[in-house]
Amino acid sequence: MPRRRRAGVLAGAFVPGTLLVVGALAVAGSGATSPKSAPRVLTGAYQLYCPDPVETPIVLHVRAWATISPDAPAPGHRFEVAGFQTEVTFPQGVASALAQMSPITGNVRGTVRLVGASPTTRDVAESFVASIPAAVPAAGFNFWVPPRPVGLGVFTADARSIAVEEASRFRLTLEVGQGSQAQTRILACTAFANDTLDFQPAQPWVGTQEPPFADAITPVIALGR
Repeated sequence: MPRRRRAGVLAGAFVPGTLLVVGALAVAGSGATSPKSAPRVLTGAYQLYCPDPVETPIVLHVRAWATISPDAPAPGHRFEVAGFQTEVTFPQGVASALAQMSPITGNVRGTVRLVGASPTTRDVAESFVASIPAAVPAAGFNFWVPPRPVGLGVFTADARSIAVEEASRFRLTLEVGQGSQAQTRILACTAFANDTLDFQPAQPWVGTQEPPFADAITPVIALGR
C-alpha cells in the first residue's frame, strides 16, 4: 500500500506543511540544472516545491535578485555580481504557528550559474536566523536571506549577453526549536514558474502533487545589457 503523508507536526505546533514552509527560506540552486533556462528574461517571482518523505509538500513564492557592475561589460573585461538577496513570505497562518518556535535558524548551500561569463558557476552558502513576531500581519511575514545583500564575486565576460541564474535545486539544513526540542532536517526544493497548474492548492502553502523535473526552471536574477 502507498505510504500516507503525515501532516506537519513540529515542536508542539500543528500546521500542515509547517516544517517545509521553513524549508523554503532560500533559493540558491545546487549543482543541478534545468532544461528550461531563460537567460534573456528576468524571472521575478517563482515557486518552490519542497517534497518530504513524511511532511506534506509545500509550495512558496519567492523572489531573488542581484546586479551586474558594470552592467554592459565587453568580452574579456571583468565585472562584479553584487546585491544578491532573496525575499520570502510566510502566509499568516504558518508564520503564527512558527512564532512559538522562533527564532528559526538554518543554512543553505547551492550554486549560481553565469551564462556568457567565466567562471561559469559560483557556490553559495548562507546562514540565516528568522525571528517571527507573536503578532503576524494579514499579509504574512517577510524576511530576507541573507539579511543584507552580498557579493558573489568577480567574473570575466565571454560574450556581450550575460545572465546570472540560480540552479533549479538547493540543499537546506534547518534547525527548529531549542534545547531538547530542537530538530535538524535536511531538505531539497526545486524551482518552478509561477502559476504552475499543479500548484493551485486550497491552502496557499501546501502543494497538490509533484510536478515533473522537466518543468523546472533556472531562475534568472540578473542580466547584463
